[in-house]
Amino acid sequence: SQRDIIVNPLGEGIDMVLEPERRDTFPAIALAASYLSLSKGCKDDEVVIIMPCDPYTEAGYFETIRKMAQCVETNVADLVLMGIKPTYPSEKYGYIIPDGKEKVSMVKTFKEKPTVDVAKDYISQGALWNGGVFAYKRGYVLNRAHELIDFDDYQDLFSKYETLKKISFDYAVVEHEDSIAVMRFAGEWKVLGTWNTLTEAMTEPTMGK
Repeated sequence: SQRDIIVNPLGEGIDMVLEPERRDTFPAIALAASYLSLSKGCKDDEVVIIMPCDPYTEAGYFETIRKMAQCVETNVADLVLMGIKPTYPSEKYGYIIPDGKEKVSMVKTFKEKPTVDVAKDYISQGALWNGGVFAYKRGYVLNRAHELIDFDDYQDLFSKYETLKKISFDYAVVEHEDSIAVMRFAGEWKVLGTWNTLTEAMTEPTMGK
């Protein structure tokens, strides 16, 4: 249902993997990984970046993503996350507790969406928001997908997609991985997934549709 929204600004010449139905982020990422293997011939050591489409941010965000890819290429960790400096104890985001204070640190603890009180405790320990941006080598996630899902290739996975368990990438992969690094980003960042965050980002009165 969102295909035309993507094609209209970008054109028909882009590669697109469409979910047959919603199954959360891990099945979607597994489907994309299998597509890159079968249809694009990507090698196992090619770096893949997963990122959400709705952050309101600045140029430094994308520079941080480029550096995350470099961390994967140089084998700093199997999985590199972006950690956003939190501005308040939110229940909306997962939290990353780094093992140090460096720009790039190994991750000590990764927790999904806690209560406000628990979030306050995490922030006191130097926790960062999980920005939902992941960098890894393509073979890493494809191997994990084969461990959790019985499928042969992209077409096979696509055909049985409706039978897959709904589970996020964070729960399926991140919380079980030991080799995780986090790269910090302290610039402006909001997720425009709700009306209140959208209106906060609108600096001038807007009229019309």
